[in-house]
Amino acid sequence: MNPQALQKRIEDLEVRLAHQEYTQEEQARVQLALQQANSELRQQVQWLRDRLRELEERDGGPEGAERPPPHY
Repeated sequence: MNPQALQKRIEDLEVRLAHQEYTQEEQARVQLALQQANSELRQQVQWLRDRLRELEERDGGPEGAERPPPHY
C-alpha cells in the first residue's frame, strides 16, 4: 500500500473514531437527562401516592367505599 493510501485510510479511521466518540458522549448526556427525568417522575408519583393515602384516611377509605347517608 502506498503512503498516500495509507495516510487516507488513517484519516478516515480518525474521522470515524471522532464521530463515534461524539455519538457516545451525546448518548451519555441523553441517558443522564432521562435518569434525572425518571427520578423526578418517581418523586412525583410517590407524592401522589402519599397524598391519595392521606385523602383516603381523612375521608374514610378509597373512592367508592363511601359511608351510607345518615338516614339509613
